[in-house]
Formats: sequence, structure tokens, C-alpha cells
Amino acid sequence: MLTLVVADTKSYRAAQIAALLKQYASSEVIMLDDTVITISDLEQYLYPSLFTISAPLIHTRFILDAKEKELTAALIKKLLASPTIFLFEELSLSKPFITSLKKMGVDVHTPSSAEASAGKVKKESLFGVTSLITMANKKDRWMAYQKAIAEYPIEAILGMLYWKVRDMVLKEKKDNGTYHMLYTALLEAHAAAWQEGTPLELAIEKTLLLY
Repeated sequence: MLTLVVADTKSYRAAQIAALLKQYASSEVIMLDDTVITISDLEQYLYPSLFTISAPLIHTRFILDAKEKELTAALIKKLLASPTIFLFEELSLSKPFITSLKKMGVDVHTPSSAEASAGKVKKESLFGVTSLITMANKKDRWMAYQKAIAEYPIEAILGMLYWKVRDMVLKEKKDNGTYHMLYTALLEAHAAAWQEGTPLELAIEKTLLLY
């Protein structure tokens, strides 16, 4: 079985994934991302152990981004025929690629037109996340960050934060300014989170509260 959930809205993806996980509550869930697995590596999960009671659920996150061509028709057929449950979570994929997956029998979940329109409005409001960079009160900064991660994926938030901090660095016009140090700290926290496997949301939160 192969299910694909595609949306740039975190709440939509979370709702769809929660419903699937509830449906397969007895399955062991294995979380994977592009730091620990490649698309071709998925073949090693095609045949579950004979000693497991139920087939495992392989939940991958953002491994298809810019790598759609690596998910070949042959591999898709193998994933669909496998007793293992494969769940792909993605922020965005090309429409032709999504259409081809549907034709092959992949269970695809994307927001409806109404949901997509609402998501577009939310995406435009994502620019408001940058205001937390200049908030002097740490409590206000923390609350703004918590509200942001409840609505948007950390990857989208981080992109906006990098943009805003770089803009503030240029206005500071000095190498040892607060925003210059914050920018460096964000980069280091981002890298450390990937290397150590710690939650990126938490790493960025701690960094934002240091300044």
C-alpha cells in the first residue's frame, strides 16, 4: 500500500496522517527522512519480517523534493504490491507527477480547492512570522513562535526567519551586532539539529530565546 499526503499546510498534513495512523494503530511506525534514507533504499522495507504480527508503516518526510524522477514506475509498483504500508509526506510536488501517481493507484491526499484557497491566504500571512525577530519581550517572542509552528512547517518558518534576520544584519552594518550573531546561531542550530537528530523546531526555539 502506498499513500501520499501533499500540502504546504501543516494542519492539513497532520490531520490526514493522524487518520491513517489511527487506521493502522497496530502497525509499527518507522519515521524516515532524506538524512537517513534515499528513495531507492525503500526497497529494503518491501518484505516485513515473518515474526511481526502486522505489517510496518514506513512514514517518510520530504524525501521526494526535487527527486521525483527517482521514484520510478517500477518502484511504485513494488511499493503498491508490498504488504508494508508506505506513507509519503510532502510539502509540494508537480501536478503532472501527482496525476501520474493517481493513475497508478496511489492513494493521494491533497487539499480541495477551497482548502487550497484558505491555505494561500495563510501562506501570505506567513510573512507576519518575521515580526517575532524584533520583539524585545521573550515571552511575546515565544508565543508568536508557538503560534507559527502550529500553523506552518518549520522549514517554511525558518526560510522567513533567515530572510528577516539577513535584512536586519544589513541594517546593523557591523559584524558583531545582535542580528549577525543571531543569524550565525540559527545556522549552527539548524546544522546541529540535522547532525544530531534533535527536533528542528526545538533547536530554533531555543536559539530565538537567547537573543
